[in-house]
Amino acid sequence: MDLIYKKDIKINAELCDTKGYMKLPALLDLLQSAAGEHADLLHFGIRDLNKGNDTWVLSRLRIEIDKWPTLENVVTLKTWPKGIERLFAVRNFTITDNKETTLIKASSYWIIIDRETKRPKIPSDTFQNREYPDLPATDKKPDKIPALKTPEYSSTITVSKNEIDINGHVNNVWYGQWLINTLPENIKTEMQISCFEINYLAEVFEGETLNITLGKSNDNSRLILGNIKRDNKEVCRAKILFT
Repeated sequence: MDLIYKKDIKINAELCDTKGYMKLPALLDLLQSAAGEHADLLHFGIRDLNKGNDTWVLSRLRIEIDKWPTLENVVTLKTWPKGIERLFAVRNFTITDNKETTLIKASSYWIIIDRETKRPKIPSDTFQNREYPDLPATDKKPDKIPALKTPEYSSTITVSKNEIDINGHVNNVWYGQWLINTLPENIKTEMQISCFEINYLAEVFEGETLNITLGKSNDNSRLILGNIKRDNKEVCRAKILFT
């Protein structure tokens, strides 16, 4: 079975912003979908894990963007499992154009959790005793994101039913959507994201109220740090680099 999954994607209007560039939430959704499709083909997708009352959750994600795809582009998305690091199952991605130039690279860390206890589980021998493609993707691994020290932009949302996924909690794509929505328009229209990194720290459920806060890094005015909190407890941290 092919350990590298490949699919061609046409960038249609619903994936794009008003300038015709692919939107961050659309990219997050494409990566998530490809990861799920490939895991199903390899027989360790959500349905396979559910048989043992387990499921996948995304813990960390780093995306490096050299060039954003635009409307009507046809791009090739590749993804592959990289192996196991402690509790993490590592999955990498690339998106290339029709000349095989790499536009986007991403690396993600996933955890298997028990659906009842919510505790993480060590990947079984089924995952450990496999050969994985030793192919790098991002220049840096997803890492722990530092805390936001100087808040500048904030918003409050209440989680709606359409933001909940098959695991009964908020789908990871929405965190990115909420963070971007909280930024002022001048940042979103005058600059482009060249790197997006996020740590998912806790589950979020329908009806909960969340506070989203972002601010510029003290070291780099183009680097935005952010977090999302519920009852003053962080549920995610994010780092967004603009160019």
